[in-house]
Amino acid sequence: TIPEREKHIYIIEKGEDTTQFLPSAHVETIPGSLSERGCSYCGAKLVIGGVLKDTIQLIHGPVGCAYDTWHTKRYPSDNGNFQLKYVWSSDMKEQHVVFGGEKLLKKAMLEAFAEFPDIKRMMVYTTCSTALIGDDIKPVVKEVEKELGDVDIFTVECPGFAGVSQSKGHHVFNMGWMTDKVGTYEPEITSPYTINVIGDYNIQGDTFVMEKYMEKMGIQIIAHFTGNGTYDSLRGMHRAQLNVTNCARSAGYIANELKKKYGIPRIDVDTWGFDYAKEGLRKIGAFFGIEDRAEAVIAEEVAKYESKLEWYKERL
Repeated sequence: TIPEREKHIYIIEKGEDTTQFLPSAHVETIPGSLSERGCSYCGAKLVIGGVLKDTIQLIHGPVGCAYDTWHTKRYPSDNGNFQLKYVWSSDMKEQHVVFGGEKLLKKAMLEAFAEFPDIKRMMVYTTCSTALIGDDIKPVVKEVEKELGDVDIFTVECPGFAGVSQSKGHHVFNMGWMTDKVGTYEPEITSPYTINVIGDYNIQGDTFVMEKYMEKMGIQIIAHFTGNGTYDSLRGMHRAQLNVTNCARSAGYIANELKKKYGIPRIDVDTWGFDYAKEGLRKIGAFFGIEDRAEAVIAEEVAKYESKLEWYKERL
């Protein structure tokens, strides 16, 4: 075993099991080596950006970086799961490592837009390979935007080795989006009560449930960061009156930045669980002074599900 990998690999002897020899995970990723947990790039692409339902996610690097973050999480959408069906890669090879991959990237971007003429939004990610050789992706992105005219592209420069965990990718994506894209689109406001739902990725459809509750309370969701979300809705996050944050670990950064720059308050909720969901709805209702609407939604859900929960409680 090469020295850097000693804490990651153990050959199990007869009678031993993996619980006795847990590998070390909270260490920097080594470019070109398999990692015990998702890398920084993975934290940006797989956890946050790749969830959007209307955006080409182009990974500038070897095809393995694309395969590793494709179709591996349960993030459905209401447009036929576009984001789960496709993966885009510049498919970097050894020759591009030697001679540079910027021309390859531009070719891949133009091909992707040509293959999906209805999609006008794209995110481009660097990986270990393209960051190590110094490919500068922003000028390439500007060229493509200028040539095509009607597209909008976001760059995510967070290669796998940038941090010791996926969390670095969360942070880079959050801050980059805040700097480059928030405030560049004006959403249509249809309610006196508006929120952003932050840190919810529609795992098994929980965003759909939240949408239903908010609709019953008369609250408009400006943006979902990023479950069942759209690229342009995230550009309009500055128009919400309240940020409702679910997963603070992955998206608390952007909630804090929105508060600093636009004065939008943040409340933290946990929508996973019967009592937690009640508490979250009451917090939102109290903020807007519509507690009665929150209580009506809670009463309706309690009537539907409490007896079913009791059935399980008796048996478990």
